[in-house]
Amino acid sequence: MGAEHATRLAPTFDDKTIWAELVRTEEAYRFLSEVRAPSLGPVKDLTENLQRAAKGGSMGGIELFQVAETLSAMRAFKAALQNRKEDYKLIWQHGQRLPELKLLEEQLFNALEPGGEVRDHASQELAQLRKRKQTATSRILEKIQSYTSGKNREYLSDPIYTLRDGRYVVPVRVEHKGKIKGIVHDTSGSGQTVFMEPEDVLQLGNTLREVEAAEREEVRRILAELSAKVGKASGDIQIGIQNAGEIDFLLAKARLAFEMKAIMPQRWQGYGVVIHGGRHPLIDSEKIVPIDLEVGFTDFHGLLITGPNTGGKTVAIKTVGLFVLMAQSGLMLPALDVKLGPFNQLWADIGDEQSLQQSLSTFSGHIKNIAEALNGVKPGALVLLDEIGAGTDPAEGAALAKAILTTIKEKGAYVIASTHYGELKAFAYNTPGFHNAAMEFDVKSLRPTYKVLMGAPGASHALRIAERYGLPKQVVEQAREGLTEEEQQMGKMLEQLEVAQKQARAAQSEADRRAAEVRKTEERAEQKLAEAEEIRQSARANAAETIESALREIRSQAAEIFEELKNTPHDARAEAEARERLKSLQAGGQELSRNFAKQNNSAPRTQEISLTPGMAVKVEGYPQAGTVMSEPKKGQVIVQIGPVKLTTNVSKVSAAKQPSTSLPKPRANIGFSLAQNASTEIHLRAMRAEDALHELEKFVDDAVLAGLPHIRIVHGKGTGVLRQVAQEFLRKNPNIERFRDGDSTEGGQGVTIAYIK
Repeated sequence: MGAEHATRLAPTFDDKTIWAELVRTEEAYRFLSEVRAPSLGPVKDLTENLQRAAKGGSMGGIELFQVAETLSAMRAFKAALQNRKEDYKLIWQHGQRLPELKLLEEQLFNALEPGGEVRDHASQELAQLRKRKQTATSRILEKIQSYTSGKNREYLSDPIYTLRDGRYVVPVRVEHKGKIKGIVHDTSGSGQTVFMEPEDVLQLGNTLREVEAAEREEVRRILAELSAKVGKASGDIQIGIQNAGEIDFLLAKARLAFEMKAIMPQRWQGYGVVIHGGRHPLIDSEKIVPIDLEVGFTDFHGLLITGPNTGGKTVAIKTVGLFVLMAQSGLMLPALDVKLGPFNQLWADIGDEQSLQQSLSTFSGHIKNIAEALNGVKPGALVLLDEIGAGTDPAEGAALAKAILTTIKEKGAYVIASTHYGELKAFAYNTPGFHNAAMEFDVKSLRPTYKVLMGAPGASHALRIAERYGLPKQVVEQAREGLTEEEQQMGKMLEQLEVAQKQARAAQSEADRRAAEVRKTEERAEQKLAEAEEIRQSARANAAETIESALREIRSQAAEIFEELKNTPHDARAEAEARERLKSLQAGGQELSRNFAKQNNSAPRTQEISLTPGMAVKVEGYPQAGTVMSEPKKGQVIVQIGPVKLTTNVSKVSAAKQPSTSLPKPRANIGFSLAQNASTEIHLRAMRAEDALHELEKFVDDAVLAGLPHIRIVHGKGTGVLRQVAQEFLRKNPNIERFRDGDSTEGGQGVTIAYIK
């Protein structure tokens, strides 16, 4: 059905319909790229069979099995689309009409073999009949074989048995046919052998025939019963098949777009087409030279393409025509970019229409087509004319071509034409609404490049091409001398103009390349600045969390001290101890404040240092010093800060004034010490799973003791192993209330945020 839709595909000239079809194709293109949908290949056009079943007729086993395959394919496709129907609403308009008749589908599959044969277990009666048939056949074979190997063997021409009209027979020599009782079913060509069914085999054969007749009747009954069930659902099935055909056709247009590396045209107001990097869809994509070409919109009514023979003028015109018709048929286009304001007509006169039968010359054939176009052309039409005015006197042909082009413009239509006439090049240059374009020609190699150059006419290079294809040099020189001086000067001017354009394009290309490099450099710089800002914000957030945790602990211990004093009788010794504890808390808060201020005011390092195991260092984002645990590898180094080991970038590490080889001594109590020193973040990247689990366990214990509200575990995305190990540990840890993946600002799935009870 999809193929039938494709053969009926034709362009439309209604703007709304065009863009509606293109949007449907774009959705199908997106669907193919995002969804692995089951194939609709098994769906068959069973309309006639279904209509017969609906009227009470019976379908054959093969047709019924095809119904089952069709139902299965449609149901599977609908199921795949069901969960994404909001994403693919246009396809779902057809998908929702696909039937879901799973019970009927299973009944058909259970009853039928792929070849249409009815299965033994389709009914209990059929199973018994086939068992009886097998038994009867076995008894016949046993009996008939006794004639080929027993005492009657000497009467046979060959010790074999065979079938004649479904009856088991043995070949008996004609002179012995009276020795075996039975019925003669056939005679050999020589007349020396008769094929006899022995009498005792005959009785068994009759029994077999009876069983086979009963089997056929039961098979007929089963097929009729299944056909009746299909007939009841035939309406839904036919609607489903029609919509499956629509979906298949939509997906075929999308597959074609993938094959052609096509794009959606951009919608523009007015009539016109602008093509960048357009490739003729029927020419090998490895060989075709993409074209840039435009006509229409604003006051751009006509484009005149000039250049050498075999230079690609006709291919360029056909490419434009095919692009317009493809887009207005709902097809995507093989190009880098296309802007389209759909035309309301398309007329084309391309190729040689000469005909002996209609007494048409080349010129007459062209004029016949152009006359038809001029009589029927409407405003907003596109007219394509190849070699306009050719086939007659050059002066008259050029004059006629000017009149034709002017008339097309006056009628509000748009035209692309090719020509070799110099007068038309000047006409396009001097007439408002018309522009020149040229097919590029490489003067050095004497070969066309097939590139379209907008804005200037091209030389025909007829003499150069003639010389390249073997015309004698003296003939070419004689032809060149036959040109007037003005014609020679014009030819040279056009050639020089082509060279100048080529140089200008090369310069523009180099300028574009350098501009692109500058943009990339700017983008990289902006990215680096954004990364630096993100690191700064992260460090500030980490420090704020650390301070908040420590202050919470200080407030908690201060409250405890005041509560103790309130509930304790006046005691000078107790008050002195309380004052000492408060001083300790105050000293801890002041040290934390100094460390934070020092961290934020420290000048950035300009040089990396040489890191060695045991070296005392400071890590950005952490107030206390740590110790290098191993030699740096691939720009990463392991540093132990208090009870926490972390892997960090070498650029974030600086030398500390004093080594930090042991944990800080507790002042007020262990809770406050840990609150002051514990980090809210651990890095597990590049660690083995066992090492990461060990470090994470210590890190969580310290965070719990420190009373941290939440922690940040950086495990990276990678293969996902470290993420799985970390989250499995958190899931089983009784101290963890909940955890989640980081959001886009926190590192995404490369980070896990855990909240402590």
